[in-house]
Amino acid sequence: MLEISVRFAPGFPADARAGLRAEGDVLPEYGQVWIWDMAYAQTLHALAGSEAARTLREDLELWGINMSSKVFQPMDHIRAKGHLNLRPDFTLDDAVAGDSVVVFRINGAAGELPRVEVEAAEELDDDRRAAAVVALGQFFIDQNDLFAKELPLHILAFRKFYSDIASESDPASVDDAPMFAIQKALEYFNSVASGARH
Repeated sequence: MLEISVRFAPGFPADARAGLRAEGDVLPEYGQVWIWDMAYAQTLHALAGSEAARTLREDLELWGINMSSKVFQPMDHIRAKGHLNLRPDFTLDDAVAGDSVVVFRINGAAGELPRVEVEAAEELDDDRRAAAVVALGQFFIDQNDLFAKELPLHILAFRKFYSDIASESDPASVDDAPMFAIQKALEYFNSVASGARH
């Protein structure tokens, strides 16, 4: 069991800072990617058709396109150039206090993919709800270089899914889009590994 709570600076979005606290088990890298994928799909479904959903997709897809060409560069170089920031000017700041407005609850039995439940405060606006997914991704990026290198592939797979298979408003997308992203990332890494062996 892992619980990750996100709170925002009082002046958000002009003050684009979020505080994040994680309590419970530590997730392995593949678990982090899966949890982020699930949170992203759930959030886009909840916000389907809104300006916040469109902006979230645009920001993340732009980052994914830019970062995908850099995944084989040294991480120190990528970090120094600021390429690991999911959104311009958005930062995680432990000094941000206040009530948690978004909570990600992660549960999973041994040997199974974990599940995430997203709980948002009733008065939460769309911009903060969308930014909570950015905060979660930034948190995992800051913890884990492998997550940072895999995330762009997942974001681009989501883009393909929503373009070619089903929209965010389709209830089936909540489960199907993350599975599609995992599958496409595996195919990519397998093809790279196969190419490296020849």
